[in-house]
Amino acid sequence: PSNRKRVMSDDTVSIRDFFRFDLCGKRVLSFLTAKDALSFARTSKENKDASCLSILDPVKLHDGTVPWYGSYATGDNKYRWKEIHMPVTSHTHSVQFSCIWKDQGSGDRKGRLYIAGSCKSKGSFRDDDVVCCTHSDAEHEYQPLRLRFVPEEGKRYFVWYKVGGGGGHELFLRNPVVHSLIYDNYEGYLVRQQRALVAKGAYGDAPLFPLLLRAVALYAQCSFADDGESMIHKSIAGALEDLGLSTSNKNAMDALVVLASSMSNAVRDEEPGNDDKDYMICDDSDDDSDY
Repeated sequence: PSNRKRVMSDDTVSIRDFFRFDLCGKRVLSFLTAKDALSFARTSKENKDASCLSILDPVKLHDGTVPWYGSYATGDNKYRWKEIHMPVTSHTHSVQFSCIWKDQGSGDRKGRLYIAGSCKSKGSFRDDDVVCCTHSDAEHEYQPLRLRFVPEEGKRYFVWYKVGGGGGHELFLRNPVVHSLIYDNYEGYLVRQQRALVAKGAYGDAPLFPLLLRAVALYAQCSFADDGESMIHKSIAGALEDLGLSTSNKNAMDALVVLASSMSNAVRDEEPGNDDKDYMICDDSDDDSDY
């Protein structure tokens, strides 16, 4: 018994040690919901630092209201709307898609939303690809909606919708937003750099920007000496800092490369044409949604 006690004492592992050897605790924290994972991180400064959990700034999928109209014959079909772009899939604990939604306001309720993940950027709707969905039809009045899922590396995720067939059915979304809970292994620079990119509208529909940003970020990343001293040309550093991006150390540049690479990969994989072809856009300047 005394020997057993001595061995157990020698083998004591702290929370910090456990998370360090468990790749920032992703394996353990992945079993917790976002709320529980954050609650754990907030129990102490040690747990907060060890877990590296941070929340990225929300990314809007669309401003205002998106209306869809179901035809008599094809209204029960599922149609793909938009991709849920995740800035750092490999570092993501979980994702939440939120909006407010409703149907035509009277009659039968048939509207549904789905989030499906696939390794392919093209293809028809498959039930096996659905990671989360609404479990009831859209109400006649606007209601909040939150869909949560855990992304897999290598997969892309899209919002799909079904309006309802038989004629007269409509579906409306307001202010769809994506929140990501991530593991920031770059001393907080993933969150800081992503916040600057969101503020500058980098996640909009300008496909050239992510490609240029990645090229510049890769160049800047290679401009640090072994001792950590920055050798970035002043003009490059100035251009990045004008965007609100940090160039102060290698962690900052490593984080920027991760974000820019994710953005440019999404741009390169986009289908040609306009993904918005299946719906009409309405401006809603009086939108008073909380989302």
